[in-house]
Amino acid sequence: MSRILVTPSSFGAFSPDPDRILADAGMEVIKYSKPGMTEDELIEKLQGCDAVILGLEPMTAKVMDSCPDLKVVARYGVGMDNVDLEAAKSRGILCFNTPGANSDAVADYSFGMMLDLARCISISNRDLKAHNIGKYTGYGFVGKTLGIIGLGAIGKCMTKRAKGFGMHVIAYDVYYDEAFCQEYGVKKASLEQIYRESDFITLHCGLNEQTRGMISMNELKQMKKTCFLINNARGGLVNEDDLYEALKTGVIAGAGIDAFQKEPAVDSPLLTLDNVIGAPHIAGSSQESVNNMGIISAKKAVEGLAQISNA
Repeated sequence: MSRILVTPSSFGAFSPDPDRILADAGMEVIKYSKPGMTEDELIEKLQGCDAVILGLEPMTAKVMDSCPDLKVVARYGVGMDNVDLEAAKSRGILCFNTPGANSDAVADYSFGMMLDLARCISISNRDLKAHNIGKYTGYGFVGKTLGIIGLGAIGKCMTKRAKGFGMHVIAYDVYYDEAFCQEYGVKKASLEQIYRESDFITLHCGLNEQTRGMISMNELKQMKKTCFLINNARGGLVNEDDLYEALKTGVIAGAGIDAFQKEPAVDSPLLTLDNVIGAPHIAGSSQESVNNMGIISAKKAVEGLAQISNA
């Protein structure tokens, strides 16, 4: 009997289907969830496991070398920056993710943050509950420009929402879906154009050596003072010290952040600012997306083990 560790706390929370897939494959399931799990903690829980359904825990070369039975890593989500893919490949460990499973959920959350920031919804709610009747004059959306960095599945979902609000969309990507750009009137742009021209900028790219720290004070100063930045991708994309200074001094108008450099981000100085909306890395977690991620990751784990056994 194959043994699998499941680390995401939401796995199977809204449907029995993910657990049923593993049970039907005859797998012994070990569930253990802990925010900020370390390498050593993950190693301890992975002993004797053939596969893992992985959240944001560090799947490093050290972990792989300390878990000789591990054959399959099924990432519960899209980003793979917490998985050392080269180390996995050299050790014959198959790695999978769940592309598209939470695209709508992340886009909904990202657009919700844009609306909240532009129309001062959260801060107005906070003040009213404190019996303070302050009236904030925010910004509309019609005719404004949304700059999307990363026009993949989530970026495309953002495009569709923006068009419904009468916005112009400009986007940067390494590879463009030309048919999509033509159908939805997306203008291809350089990063510098996005920084200069956008009223809202939303990040939907992966974290790698090329994108790490891609937005620092230099880039923030290129943006409009009325610009709002949304980062629901990966915390390492933005220099948070620079972002804090930019938000505090009015270099840009505000930011929505679901992905921080250090998580949980309870002590982040950014959360002390009124023009910041923060969230604990939950943008991709709707009931539908959680169920999708559970089903797809369970299927990938089962298929991966079958692939290895049949090799």
